[in-house]
Amino acid sequence: MHEQTGRLFLCARCQAQVLVCSPCDRGQRYCASGCANITRRSRQREAGKRYQQSRAGRHKHAARMHQWRKRRAATTKIVTHHSSQATPADAVLPANGSPPAISPDSQAPSPCTLIAPDSIALSTTANSRISIPSPSWRCHWCQSPCAALVRQGFLRHSRWGRNGCYP
Repeated sequence: MHEQTGRLFLCARCQAQVLVCSPCDRGQRYCASGCANITRRSRQREAGKRYQQSRAGRHKHAARMHQWRKRRAATTKIVTHHSSQATPADAVLPANGSPPAISPDSQAPSPCTLIAPDSIALSTTANSRISIPSPSWRCHWCQSPCAALVRQGFLRHSRWGRNGCYP
């Protein structure tokens, strides 16, 4: 499998270190864990607040609220006399203050129960070696392997076009 070159950067929101391979690289500034969506929603809220504070935003908001109040007034009933409130039933507790009895078969086993030593299975022996996999560089989006040497900037396009002519 051919390893792609990758670009290493810090997420603009959470400052996580991110590696993106060349095919997935579209000038990202955010990691793949949703930071772009969170930042976009935050900026949309800020823009909405700025608009509501402008003259046009205040007038549109006032017109919208006027229409809402008219719709609400049309659906509410005008009542001059209120009916009497229903009398709530009294909640009386039994005089017996003892807690309810729990049957012995419904109780959970004690957390202090001992486990027999012969039931524990050893997963490794003293002579076995544990192999630790070597760290591999993987794209944050597609998980494809990337070369160990990464760049920190964007790829620069040459001044020669694809067909060998100037642009």
